[in-house]
Amino acid sequence: MDSLDLSRVKVSDADACLVLANKYSTNPDAEDAANIMRVISIKNYSSDIRVIVQLMQYHNKSPHTPAWLNDYLRGAGMEMYTEKLSQAFVGMSFPEAADIDKDMLTNPAVGDAHKKPKQSSKQSSRDTPDWLNLYLCGAGMEMYTDTLSHSFVGMTFPEAADLLFTRLGLLLLAIELKDEENRECNIAINPGPSCVIQPQTQGFFIAQSADE
Repeated sequence: MDSLDLSRVKVSDADACLVLANKYSTNPDAEDAANIMRVISIKNYSSDIRVIVQLMQYHNKSPHTPAWLNDYLRGAGMEMYTEKLSQAFVGMSFPEAADIDKDMLTNPAVGDAHKKPKQSSKQSSRDTPDWLNLYLCGAGMEMYTDTLSHSFVGMTFPEAADLLFTRLGLLLLAIELKDEENRECNIAINPGPSCVIQPQTQGFFIAQSADE
């Protein structure tokens, strides 16, 4: 990792760093190896920071890595998680939020069980509690990113979010904000009416599929 990037995100001032795997990677072992090297790079830059990395393959956990690497990682204070990373949220003080986080981490595909309520809404509402229908609908959704159309330029965030939801059924959660020189960017979650959409603004959506 570039030391300039690590300096830009202020790694030296952080208490912890979370390295997430790319779930769409076609080579999970290579993805895990790259993330382990990223951890080593972070620890070399800031030895006191706690680093947590998500591994895609269970056999890549530290007990199965070479002894020299295990010794280094233990000294670095690194912790590894596979798909169990999502389960860490279960013990949080807000169980409902934990379920949402777990769904977003696992990103379950929309299977037949989720499609059936849509095909027969009357039957689902009669046989299944409303809260369960809503939960199944939400659990079938995933998070996507895309550049907002030029038509949204000049709108406030609430105006754009309202238009996207009422016209297209898309839930706009956040947008990417850049400084005037486009050197740094931040993710603004529901920033409010003070935030105005600029050209080439990246949006973060929740939807049933990327086609939406």
